[in-house]
Amino acid sequence: MFGSATLCAAISGAAFGDDILSNPFFKDSTTQVVARNFYFNRDFRNAAPNAQSYREEWAQGFIGTFTSGFTPGTVGFGVDAIGLYGMKLDSSSDRIGSGLLPSSGNHVAGVDHAADDYSRAAGAVKIRVSKTVLKYGQQTLNLPVYSTGDSRLLPETTEGFYLSSKEIDNLRVDVAHLTSLSVYNQSAHNAGGMTKADVLGATYNFTPNLTGALYASDVEDLWKKKYVGLSWVKPIDAKQTFSTDFRFYNQKSTGAENGGDIDSNSFSIKGAYAYGSHKVTLAYQAITGKNGYVFYTDGGNTDYLANYVQYAEFTREDERSWQARYDFNFAAFGVPGLDVFARYIKGNNISLASGASNQNEWERDLEAAYVIQSGPMKNLSFRVRQATYRNSFNGDIDDVRFITQYPINL
Repeated sequence: MFGSATLCAAISGAAFGDDILSNPFFKDSTTQVVARNFYFNRDFRNAAPNAQSYREEWAQGFIGTFTSGFTPGTVGFGVDAIGLYGMKLDSSSDRIGSGLLPSSGNHVAGVDHAADDYSRAAGAVKIRVSKTVLKYGQQTLNLPVYSTGDSRLLPETTEGFYLSSKEIDNLRVDVAHLTSLSVYNQSAHNAGGMTKADVLGATYNFTPNLTGALYASDVEDLWKKKYVGLSWVKPIDAKQTFSTDFRFYNQKSTGAENGGDIDSNSFSIKGAYAYGSHKVTLAYQAITGKNGYVFYTDGGNTDYLANYVQYAEFTREDERSWQARYDFNFAAFGVPGLDVFARYIKGNNISLASGASNQNEWERDLEAAYVIQSGPMKNLSFRVRQATYRNSFNGDIDDVRFITQYPINL
């Protein structure tokens, strides 16, 4: 009798567990931990006497994310969470400032020190009705006028409301009200200096190969931005593709103008031709108006212009810049997952706040990346980035980064 009751209870418990796991909230959820190892070296080639001559740090980071599905019903509920942890592997007082690690005091080389480790946890609740999702809390965001960055050890996150709607076929509408920005190398949730930002915009797919975007933002006491983007991809045959895109920003300072007195227009146009393993890209970018194009306080990646590269942005006042880039994929040669590229960007006609004009700058980038395609270490990636930057008005730099990343799906 007792054995039968125990067996029935076990069967009922198992069935109950199966019911829970079959709920879309759990069934559609994903959990991932990304282990990211980052070495950063920046050499200031002509640093002033007694100034920091180079930055060099090495760190290990872990990025844990949980993304739930939605509960069943007309109104579905879900949660997202992200946990970030970074630890120092190598640094010293005279080499701080890479952006990988927080440091004490005012980040003064030779005086302050990098922290041994740091962490940040964030979460968001979300509601879905039909094809519209409203999310509130800490999250990453990738919009042309507000885009959190991920170019260091740990990603930025931002806090606030974000609504994304796809009720109309081929149209996505985005609305956001954001109240803080957590930068790469800080534990605090408001270290970015942004107090309030409102975003409104839409992306529309005219055809599978033609996409347009319109966005606007208002960042309190900093600036207002408007963005127009248009991209087109034309497959020529099985081996050849041509693509082009146009991107435009209008930016004007507002309120207390904490980011400076800005009134500028910026645009870039880019064309790329791909043939088999080869790809050649040419781009032109121009900045007009006062004080160029400025970002970072509204997200470390809020620059969708073509010439935003490893070190420089080429967005100074009155600047004109050209880019030539060559990519090569080794898959056709029996090494899938191996990609390399080289690019060169030249900017001139720069006007500086000091009154100097007709200044110039250039950057050469070399990069190689490899992703393991199969086996127990599948998706483990290695990436080497090297930038050489020179200009006529400030210090020159050589920049080297080595990044290893391994995603683990749980």
